[in-house]
Amino acid sequence: MMIAEISREGRRFWVFARLETSALVIIILVGRTSAEADRDFLLPRNLVVSRSVYDNNPNNLQVGVTVLPPNCVETSGSCSPVVTAINDGTYPYVWNNDSVDASFGITSKIFLDQITTDGWLINSLEVPNSSQSCVSPAKDQIVTSFSSKSELALNLSADKSYLTFMGYLAPINTLGVSNSNTPGAVDPTNPVGVNTYRVIARVDQKGRFRFTKTNAYSGNNGRAAILDNSWGANFFYTSGNAGNGANPQPHGIIIGAGAQIATPEVKALVAQNPGDPTPVGSFNITQLGEKADKIGKDTNFRSLTIFDDVIYYSKGSGGNGVNTVYFIDTTSNACPTPMGSEGGVGLPQRSASLPTAGISYDPTLLQSKGVVLYNISYR
Repeated sequence: MMIAEISREGRRFWVFARLETSALVIIILVGRTSAEADRDFLLPRNLVVSRSVYDNNPNNLQVGVTVLPPNCVETSGSCSPVVTAINDGTYPYVWNNDSVDASFGITSKIFLDQITTDGWLINSLEVPNSSQSCVSPAKDQIVTSFSSKSELALNLSADKSYLTFMGYLAPINTLGVSNSNTPGAVDPTNPVGVNTYRVIARVDQKGRFRFTKTNAYSGNNGRAAILDNSWGANFFYTSGNAGNGANPQPHGIIIGAGAQIATPEVKALVAQNPGDPTPVGSFNITQLGEKADKIGKDTNFRSLTIFDDVIYYSKGSGGNGVNTVYFIDTTSNACPTPMGSEGGVGLPQRSASLPTAGISYDPTLLQSKGVVLYNISYR
C-alpha cells in the first residue's frame, strides 16, 4: 500500500509504504449525497491508503480463445506463434496466464481508504470507473492494472490540499493495459496491440476528482505524480517507465520515459488531446564513464518527492542503470565532475528552484544517446 498523510497546517509531509494489491477484502463503502458533497471527505492528520480490487469474473478470459497479448495478431510480427489464455478469469488461477504472456495484466478499480493513525477505517472513496452505473464511456474514469506492484503511489501537493496518483483511461477488466502503447507514442513492435492513455489523478479534501491525460510512459506504467501549486505554479511532475518493444525505439517512447512535466487539465478527459510527452530531467549511465545501456531505462523511476525546491526520484528496478536516489539539478552546479567514475554524484545547491518547463534535447541523438541534457544527478 502507499500511504500519504493529510496535513492542513503543512508541517507534516507524507509517509511511504509499499503498494499492496488485494483480491479478497472487506471494505466500508461510503456513498456521497449532495449534502455530503460540501463536507470534507479527507481529514487532516489521517492516513490515506491506495488499494485495488480485482473483479473475480471467470468471463474475463476464455481458455483457448482469448488471444494474449490482446490484438497481438495485428502487430508487426512481434508475437509468433499467437497464444491464447490457459486459464479463465477466476482468481487466483487467472494469473497463470503470465506464463504465456509476459505482459499479462487486467485493469481493476481503485479505492482510497482513509484510516486513523492507529489503524481504524473511517471511509473508502471509489475512484470513478466503468462498473459504476453513473459512469458511461464518455465520463471521466481511471483504473489501475492488477496485479502490478509499482502503481498507485500517493503524494500530497505542494500546498498540502490535494492527493495525486496515476492510472489508465480504460474500463475495468481490460487486458494488457499496463504494457499498452499510448495513442500518441505507438511502438509497432510492442506485442500488446492496444493503445491507452495514462492519466494523472487529483483529488481534493471533499473527494472531488480531476484528471489529466498524457502520452508519457507508452509501453509501460506511470508510477507517481505530484502537483506543484506553490507560489502560483501549476505543474505535475511524474515518474515512471516506458517501452515494451524492440530497438530502435520510436522517439515517443524515449522522450516519454522517466521524469516528466505536465500541465493540469480542467477539461473532461473526452475533450483532452495531449501532445508529445515532455521530459523534465534526464540521466544517462555514460555520465559515469560506463558503456551505454538501453535508451530510456536509465530513468526507470518509481517514487518521487519534493523537498526544499528539489525533485527527488528513486530507482530500484532490474539490471539497467543505477538503482539509487536521483534529483533534478536546475542549477547545473550540483556535480563537481560531469563525467568519469565519480561523475553525476553531488548534492543540490541552495540556489535550486523547481523546474517550470521541459528540458531541451536533440531529436537526432535520441536513438543513440537518448535525451542527452544530463541534468539529473544521483546520490
